[in-house]
Amino acid sequence: MGFTMAERRKIRAEYAKKYRKAQKAEKTKILNEYLELLGKGNRKYEIYALNREGKKQLRFLGGKHVNVTISSNHRKKRVYKKYYDDEVAEVVIRLWKFFRYICGERLVPLLRANLDVISRKRRFCISAEVKKKLATISRSTVERLLTAERKKHKLKGRSTTKKGSLLKNQIPVRVFWRWDEKQPGFCEIDTISHDGGGEINSHYAWTLTATDVALCWTEVRALKNKAQKWTMEAANAIYQAFPVQIRGIDSDSGCEFINHYFKQWCEDRRITFTRGRANHSNDNCFVEQKNGDVVRKTVGCFRYEGDEALAALEKVYTFLNPLINYFYPTKKCIDKKTLPNGKVKRVYEKQLKTPYERVLEHSAVSDKDKAQVKKNKTSMDIVTLQENLEKACDELDYITSKQYAAPLGRLNG
Repeated sequence: MGFTMAERRKIRAEYAKKYRKAQKAEKTKILNEYLELLGKGNRKYEIYALNREGKKQLRFLGGKHVNVTISSNHRKKRVYKKYYDDEVAEVVIRLWKFFRYICGERLVPLLRANLDVISRKRRFCISAEVKKKLATISRSTVERLLTAERKKHKLKGRSTTKKGSLLKNQIPVRVFWRWDEKQPGFCEIDTISHDGGGEINSHYAWTLTATDVALCWTEVRALKNKAQKWTMEAANAIYQAFPVQIRGIDSDSGCEFINHYFKQWCEDRRITFTRGRANHSNDNCFVEQKNGDVVRKTVGCFRYEGDEALAALEKVYTFLNPLINYFYPTKKCIDKKTLPNGKVKRVYEKQLKTPYERVLEHSAVSDKDKAQVKKNKTSMDIVTLQENLEKACDELDYITSKQYAAPLGRLNG
């Protein structure tokens, strides 16, 4: 059994007295005996330590030169008191779960913008001291506090897009340099299937997603199925709910968009209608990202069919839309750089903003539209909306559980 560090220091101090007084031949014997006693150690280092232990050395301390005794005794390790202690960690984890497991980079600006409202709610148990610490907490600290709690679930659906050959040649293919992504009102649109990986030829619910590329404003609507009637009704609802006038729509080649009715609807409203290239799924990357981050993480990949499930899905989106647009910060890519090795490096905004903040800051948005979104937010409470969203999701899960014995559950990652 080896010696502790304290015991090793005592042994070294005893051998050091004999070692420094001995002749060269005796020093070798003393060193060998010392190393054999310790059982391990670097020979050159131990020679240095024995020569130094207990030796007097002239040092400049307190404005004068004094002789001090050198010792290998280490000072006691300083014990630091955590500033972001267990109480803060518990609150951060509670808030992270409440706000649907968003990353620390988005959670920090959300807390800073709504801390006064959140701290007043008893369910979070936020004391005055914890509130003060949350106001200055950084992203890296939040990520560190969430390390033990974070769980990742990967659950993917399948693509159910059917190409629409009708009018395909009459609808222009979007080219990046012709699509003004820096101006508000230019949107990408897509549908999401809620077939649950089952039979795709029967009736089940869909979701229509539209996102503004410049403002990151996103609207989602539930569809009974992918028929033109329901698609047009949802498109009208999104058109009226958008904070700015829609000036352009870009879709994939799905038959729900590539048809006479949708083309005529865009022409009547003077909306530029384009489509993505064939076999280029990343042409609609902005709305595809929202499909996963907003819709799938909220309602999952279940199968929703029937009027009861459709009504529950619509109720979920009633609370989800204001949350993602008025309160949840978004991370936006502002530039792409090609490195010498051929890889592409994305440059993101330093400060995350909500779509609501982007509307207020954009110079191309009219004062009338800005005043309207300000008016809309005055009647909103982030905690109340989040609580209602959770209740709506639970109701949707209950309906699903009645249809299927063992549902997979919503995404939590």
